[in-house]
Amino acid sequence: MSPSGKLDVTAVSSLHADFVAHSGKDIVLDLGAVTQFGALCLQTCLAAAQAAKRSETTFEIVNATDPVLAQIGAMGFTPETLAEGCT
Repeated sequence: MSPSGKLDVTAVSSLHADFVAHSGKDIVLDLGAVTQFGALCLQTCLAAAQAAKRSETTFEIVNATDPVLAQIGAMGFTPETLAEGCT
């Protein structure tokens, strides 16, 4: 999956639908084209990562840009801890 632009409140339903469509499959979330990563999308990714763990599939985050890393970090996560479904 390769979302682009802002992952904010307006992107949540689309992001969730993508995760549901990939349910039971390995997910690689490429954040290389993402410019903003909001809290609601972080929660959606966290839920998807936890669902992947329960279904014994993988959830991986790749190519996070420096601004996205800073935004995820401000919420207490790294791409790795988010992908692991850690709370």
